[in-house]
Amino acid sequence: MNPRRAPPAPDSPNPPGSPDPPEAALVRLAGLDAGPIERAFRVEAPGESLGALPLPFGYVDIEVEIRRADGAAIRARGALDAEAIVECRRCLEPTRVGVRTRWAALYRPPGRITPGEEGVWALDADSGELDLAGPIREELWVNAPAWVECSRDCPGLCPTCGVRLAEQACGCPPPEPDARWAALEGLGGSSEGASEGASEDVREGDIP
Repeated sequence: MNPRRAPPAPDSPNPPGSPDPPEAALVRLAGLDAGPIERAFRVEAPGESLGALPLPFGYVDIEVEIRRADGAAIRARGALDAEAIVECRRCLEPTRVGVRTRWAALYRPPGRITPGEEGVWALDADSGELDLAGPIREELWVNAPAWVECSRDCPGLCPTCGVRLAEQACGCPPPEPDARWAALEGLGGSSEGASEGASEDVREGDIP
């Protein structure tokens, strides 16, 4: 599983020790051999630098600790905090959605990755940077809600007049019953009659 490469940094590269580019989920690895690297930064416009996301997040705050693992592997772990404004699926009101979770990822050289191995990403040792786009994008997809509702008891909109039922009562008459179901009425019979008929069909000796 290879992480998506974020857009390149500006034409004038930042000098060593300067903050990582805020528009990309990249962390420089200079100094990693001396000890763990810790970074905290915000990715603005994450849909552009992280790839396709489940919600239109306005930003993603990332905290990460990076350290050497066994062999040539690198381990990254931390937390993320993202926020999006999405329409409630019931009443269509703008609703704030937050995703907050901890995450971890292991980076290995491509030749040391087993196909189908979970949580392992390709390490580009020659770049001098660790691209966090892949694992961050994956965490957002896993933790983002499938349905957005402003509240659990949101009554939604009236299907006839469109009024928001949480704000005012609707005077529309109840919907007419669907005539297509009329032919099925009365076909069920009573449960009592069904039980009696079943008892009459059992003859002595039928039960072992």
